Amino acid sequence: FFFAVQSVNSLQSSRPLAFVVPSCASNHYCGNGVLLHRQQRTKQLYLSDNEDEGEQIIPINNDRSILSKDDVPNILAGSSTFQKYGRPTDITSDSFGPLLPIAEAVDEATGGWGLTYADLHPATPRTTIGQAFLATNIFYAAGGLALGVQGDWFYGALTELAGIVSFVYHYTQLEFGKNRAEVRLALLVDYMTAGAALICGGVYMVQLGIDAIPFEALLTAIGASICLGLCWVWEFGYPYIFWHSLWHILSAVTGYLIGQDHLLSTAG
Repeated sequence: FFFAVQSVNSLQSSRPLAFVVPSCASNHYCGNGVLLHRQQRTKQLYLSDNEDEGEQIIPINNDRSILSKDDVPNILAGSSTFQKYGRPTDITSDSFGPLLPIAEAVDEATGGWGLTYADLHPATPRTTIGQAFLATNIFYAAGGLALGVQGDWFYGALTELAGIVSFVYHYTQLEFGKNRAEVRLALLVDYMTAGAALICGGVYMVQLGIDAIPFEALLTAIGASICLGLCWVWEFGYPYIFWHSLWHILSAVTGYLIGQDHLLSTAG
Protein backbone atom coordinates (compact mmCIF):
# COMPACT_ATOMS: atom_id res chain seq x y z
CA PHE A 1 0.00 0.00 0.00
CA PHE A 2 1.03 3.52 -0.70
CA PHE A 3 0.05 6.06 1.92
CA ALA A 4 -0.02 9.81 1.18
CA VAL A 5 -0.67 12.47 3.80
CA GLN A 6 -0.67 16.15 2.93
CA SER A 7 -0.21 18.51 5.87
CA VAL A 8 -2.07 21.73 6.53
CA ASN A 9 0.91 23.95 5.74
CA SER A 10 1.81 22.21 2.51
CA LEU A 11 -1.77 22.37 1.25
CA GLN A 12 -2.08 26.06 2.03
CA SER A 13 1.13 26.90 0.19
CA SER A 14 0.94 24.45 -2.69
CA ARG A 15 -0.85 24.77 -6.01
CA PRO A 16 -3.92 22.59 -6.72
CA LEU A 17 -2.92 19.11 -7.85
CA ALA A 18 -4.30 17.46 -10.92
CA PHE A 19 -3.26 14.52 -13.07
CA VAL A 20 -5.28 12.22 -15.28
CA VAL A 21 -4.31 8.79 -16.55
CA PRO A 22 -6.63 6.66 -18.74
CA SER A 23 -8.49 3.94 -16.85
CA CYS A 24 -8.07 0.23 -17.41
CA ALA A 25 -10.52 -1.95 -19.29
CA SER A 26 -11.74 -3.32 -15.98
CA ASN A 27 -13.13 0.15 -15.13
CA HIS A 28 -10.71 0.48 -12.23
CA TYR A 29 -8.02 3.10 -11.95
CA CYS A 30 -4.84 1.91 -13.61
CA GLY A 31 -1.28 2.93 -12.79
CA ASN A 32 -1.38 6.05 -10.70
CA GLY A 33 -5.13 6.46 -11.18
CA VAL A 34 -7.07 9.67 -11.57
CA LEU A 35 -6.88 12.26 -8.85
CA LEU A 36 -8.18 15.77 -9.07
CA HIS A 37 -8.60 17.88 -5.99
CA ARG A 38 -8.52 21.41 -4.74
CA GLN A 39 -6.68 22.84 -1.81
CA GLN A 40 -8.23 22.07 1.56
CA ARG A 41 -7.02 22.62 5.09
CA THR A 42 -6.59 18.93 5.73
CA LYS A 43 -6.78 15.99 3.39
CA GLN A 44 -5.69 12.36 3.68
CA LEU A 45 -5.89 9.77 0.93
CA TYR A 46 -5.16 6.07 0.90
CA LEU A 47 -4.19 4.71 -2.52
CA SER A 48 -4.17 0.94 -2.96
CA ASP A 49 -2.22 -0.81 -5.74
CA ASN A 50 -3.78 -4.18 -5.06
CA GLU A 51 -3.96 -5.94 -8.42
CA ASP A 52 -7.17 -7.77 -7.52
CA GLU A 53 -9.08 -4.67 -6.47
CA GLY A 54 -7.53 -2.10 -8.76
CA GLU A 55 -6.32 1.23 -7.51
CA GLN A 56 -8.85 3.14 -5.39
CA ILE A 57 -9.06 6.64 -4.02
CA ILE A 58 -10.78 6.88 -0.64
CA PRO A 59 -11.40 10.38 0.80
CA ILE A 60 -11.06 10.32 4.57
CA ASN A 61 -13.11 13.49 5.13
CA ASN A 62 -15.84 12.91 2.51
CA ASP A 63 -14.83 16.15 0.79
CA ARG A 64 -16.86 16.94 -2.33
CA SER A 65 -13.80 18.55 -3.93
CA ILE A 66 -12.41 15.04 -4.48
CA LEU A 67 -13.64 14.20 -7.94
CA SER A 68 -14.78 10.72 -8.77
CA LYS A 69 -13.65 8.92 -11.89
CA ASP A 70 -17.03 9.54 -13.54
CA ASP A 71 -16.83 13.29 -12.87
CA VAL A 72 -13.62 13.80 -14.85
CA PRO A 73 -14.92 13.36 -18.41
CA ASN A 74 -18.07 15.34 -17.62
CA ILE A 75 -16.11 18.32 -16.31
CA LEU A 76 -13.57 18.20 -19.11
CA ALA A 77 -16.32 17.92 -21.72
CA GLY A 78 -18.29 20.73 -20.08
CA SER A 79 -21.73 19.34 -20.82
CA SER A 80 -24.66 20.95 -19.03
CA THR A 81 -26.87 19.26 -16.45
CA PHE A 82 -29.78 19.28 -18.90
CA GLN A 83 -27.66 17.57 -21.57
CA LYS A 84 -26.43 14.93 -19.13
CA TYR A 85 -29.59 14.19 -17.17
CA GLY A 86 -32.47 15.41 -19.32
CA ARG A 87 -35.82 16.68 -18.12
CA PRO A 88 -36.41 17.00 -14.36
CA THR A 89 -38.52 14.23 -12.82
CA ASP A 90 -39.03 15.74 -9.36
CA ILE A 91 -41.51 18.52 -10.18
CA THR A 92 -44.19 17.41 -7.73
CA SER A 93 -46.46 18.91 -5.09
CA ASP A 94 -44.10 17.64 -2.40
CA SER A 95 -41.29 19.71 -3.89
CA PHE A 96 -43.09 22.88 -4.99
CA GLY A 97 -46.28 23.00 -2.90
CA PRO A 98 -48.60 25.83 -4.03
CA LEU A 99 -46.06 26.88 -6.69
CA LEU A 100 -46.47 23.57 -8.54
CA PRO A 101 -48.73 25.00 -11.32
CA ILE A 102 -46.12 27.68 -12.05
CA ALA A 103 -43.31 25.11 -11.98
CA GLU A 104 -45.21 22.86 -14.37
CA ALA A 105 -45.90 25.79 -16.70
CA VAL A 106 -42.20 26.75 -16.79
CA ASP A 107 -41.17 23.15 -17.32
CA GLU A 108 -43.68 22.68 -20.15
CA ALA A 109 -42.92 25.98 -21.88
CA THR A 110 -39.18 25.31 -21.94
CA GLY A 111 -39.28 21.60 -22.73
CA GLY A 112 -37.84 20.74 -19.33
CA TRP A 113 -34.85 23.07 -19.59
CA GLY A 114 -36.20 25.96 -17.51
CA LEU A 115 -35.86 24.25 -14.12
CA THR A 116 -32.48 22.65 -14.70
CA TYR A 117 -29.38 24.39 -13.35
CA ALA A 118 -25.61 24.23 -13.54
CA ASP A 119 -23.65 21.78 -11.40
CA LEU A 120 -21.02 23.98 -9.72
CA HIS A 121 -18.97 21.09 -8.32
CA PRO A 122 -16.27 21.25 -6.98
CA ALA A 123 -17.18 24.71 -5.62
CA THR A 124 -19.24 24.79 -2.42
CA PRO A 125 -20.42 27.57 -0.06
CA ARG A 126 -17.28 26.86 1.98
CA THR A 127 -14.71 27.27 -0.80
CA THR A 128 -13.16 30.63 -1.62
CA ILE A 129 -14.57 30.64 -5.14
CA GLY A 130 -18.04 29.70 -3.94
CA GLN A 131 -18.02 32.45 -1.33
CA ALA A 132 -16.77 35.02 -3.85
CA PHE A 133 -19.58 34.00 -6.20
CA LEU A 134 -22.20 34.45 -3.48
CA ALA A 135 -20.69 37.81 -2.55
CA THR A 136 -21.47 39.26 -5.99
CA ASN A 137 -25.11 39.47 -4.91
CA ILE A 138 -24.09 42.40 -2.72
CA PHE A 139 -24.26 44.59 -5.83
CA TYR A 140 -28.04 44.12 -5.86
CA ALA A 141 -28.22 45.04 -2.20
CA ALA A 142 -26.10 48.15 -2.70
CA GLY A 143 -28.01 49.29 -5.78
CA GLY A 144 -31.40 48.68 -4.21
CA LEU A 145 -30.46 50.51 -1.02
CA ALA A 146 -29.09 53.46 -2.97
CA LEU A 147 -32.29 53.76 -5.01
CA GLY A 148 -34.40 53.53 -1.87
CA VAL A 149 -32.44 56.27 -0.12
CA GLN A 150 -32.84 58.49 -3.18
CA GLY A 151 -36.61 58.04 -3.09
CA ASP A 152 -37.50 55.03 -5.27
CA TRP A 153 -38.34 52.56 -2.54
CA PHE A 154 -40.44 50.37 -4.83
CA TYR A 155 -37.77 49.58 -7.44
CA GLY A 156 -35.13 49.59 -4.74
CA ALA A 157 -37.07 46.98 -2.74
CA LEU A 158 -37.55 44.80 -5.84
CA THR A 159 -33.81 44.94 -6.49
CA GLU A 160 -33.01 44.10 -2.87
CA LEU A 161 -35.44 41.17 -2.91
CA ALA A 162 -33.97 39.87 -6.17
CA GLY A 163 -30.51 39.94 -4.60
CA ILE A 164 -31.63 38.08 -1.48
CA VAL A 165 -33.40 35.34 -3.44
CA SER A 166 -30.46 35.09 -5.84
CA PHE A 167 -28.15 34.52 -2.87
CA VAL A 168 -30.43 31.79 -1.50
CA TYR A 169 -30.72 30.08 -4.89
CA HIS A 170 -26.98 30.03 -5.54
CA TYR A 171 -26.25 28.94 -1.97
CA THR A 172 -28.50 25.90 -2.40
CA GLN A 173 -26.97 25.31 -5.83
CA LEU A 174 -23.50 25.21 -4.30
CA GLU A 175 -24.58 23.25 -1.22
CA PHE A 176 -26.80 20.52 -2.66
CA GLY A 177 -25.28 20.01 -6.11
CA LYS A 178 -26.99 18.56 -9.14
CA ASN A 179 -30.60 17.43 -9.60
CA ARG A 180 -32.13 18.52 -6.29
CA ALA A 181 -35.74 19.65 -5.87
CA GLU A 182 -34.72 22.21 -3.22
CA VAL A 183 -32.54 24.00 -5.76
CA ARG A 184 -35.27 23.93 -8.42
CA LEU A 185 -37.69 25.56 -5.99
CA ALA A 186 -35.18 28.31 -5.19
CA LEU A 187 -34.56 28.77 -8.93
CA LEU A 188 -38.29 29.18 -9.59
CA VAL A 189 -38.58 31.87 -6.90
CA ASP A 190 -35.47 33.52 -8.33
CA TYR A 191 -37.18 33.69 -11.72
CA MET A 192 -40.15 35.40 -10.11
CA THR A 193 -38.26 38.03 -8.11
CA ALA A 194 -35.66 38.76 -10.80
CA GLY A 195 -38.45 38.95 -13.36
CA ALA A 196 -40.33 41.49 -11.27
CA ALA A 197 -37.25 43.72 -11.03
CA LEU A 198 -36.55 43.36 -14.76
CA ILE A 199 -40.14 44.22 -15.68
CA CYS A 200 -40.05 47.33 -13.49
CA GLY A 201 -36.78 48.40 -15.06
CA GLY A 202 -38.24 47.77 -18.51
CA VAL A 203 -41.24 49.97 -17.73
CA TYR A 204 -38.87 52.73 -16.62
CA MET A 205 -36.95 52.42 -19.90
CA VAL A 206 -40.18 52.74 -21.91
CA GLN A 207 -41.19 55.79 -19.90
CA LEU A 208 -37.79 57.38 -20.43
CA GLY A 209 -37.65 56.59 -24.13
CA ILE A 210 -34.75 54.88 -25.84
CA ASP A 211 -33.06 58.20 -26.63
CA ALA A 212 -33.05 59.24 -22.97
CA ILE A 213 -31.55 56.01 -21.55
CA PRO A 214 -27.99 56.67 -20.32
CA PHE A 215 -25.35 55.31 -22.69
CA GLU A 216 -23.60 53.65 -19.75
CA ALA A 217 -26.79 51.75 -18.92
CA LEU A 218 -27.05 50.49 -22.49
CA LEU A 219 -23.45 49.28 -22.40
CA THR A 220 -23.85 47.47 -19.08
CA ALA A 221 -27.18 45.98 -20.24
CA ILE A 222 -25.54 44.58 -23.38
CA GLY A 223 -22.61 43.27 -21.35
CA ALA A 224 -24.94 41.66 -18.81
CA SER A 225 -26.95 39.96 -21.56
CA ILE A 226 -23.79 38.57 -23.16
CA CYS A 227 -22.55 37.21 -19.83
CA LEU A 228 -25.92 35.59 -19.12
CA GLY A 229 -25.88 33.96 -22.54
CA LEU A 230 -22.36 32.62 -21.96
CA CYS A 231 -23.59 31.05 -18.70
CA TRP A 232 -25.77 28.78 -20.83
CA VAL A 233 -22.90 28.01 -23.21
CA TRP A 234 -20.60 26.96 -20.37
CA GLU A 235 -23.21 25.71 -17.90
CA PHE A 236 -20.89 23.95 -15.47
CA GLY A 237 -18.42 24.59 -12.67
CA TYR A 238 -15.98 27.48 -12.69
CA PRO A 239 -16.80 28.86 -16.18
CA TYR A 240 -20.44 29.27 -15.14
CA ILE A 241 -19.42 30.91 -11.87
CA PHE A 242 -17.21 33.41 -13.72
CA TRP A 243 -19.80 34.49 -16.28
CA HIS A 244 -22.71 34.47 -13.85
CA SER A 245 -20.75 36.60 -11.39
CA LEU A 246 -20.31 39.19 -14.16
CA TRP A 247 -24.05 38.94 -14.90
CA HIS A 248 -24.80 39.78 -11.26
CA ILE A 249 -22.49 42.79 -11.30
CA LEU A 250 -23.46 44.23 -14.67
CA SER A 251 -27.21 43.67 -14.27
CA ALA A 252 -27.15 45.32 -10.83
CA VAL A 253 -25.28 48.32 -12.23
CA THR A 254 -27.73 48.53 -15.14
CA GLY A 255 -30.71 48.49 -12.81
CA TYR A 256 -29.22 51.20 -10.64
CA LEU A 257 -28.40 53.46 -13.60
CA ILE A 258 -31.91 53.12 -15.04
CA GLY A 259 -33.52 53.68 -11.66
CA GLN A 260 -31.38 56.72 -10.99
CA ASP A 261 -32.18 58.27 -14.39
CA HIS A 262 -35.88 57.60 -13.79
CA LEU A 263 -35.64 59.44 -10.49
CA LEU A 264 -33.98 62.42 -12.18
CA SER A 265 -36.61 62.53 -14.92
CA THR A 266 -39.53 62.44 -12.49
CA ALA A 267 -37.93 65.03 -10.23
CA GLY A 268 -37.33 67.35 -13.16
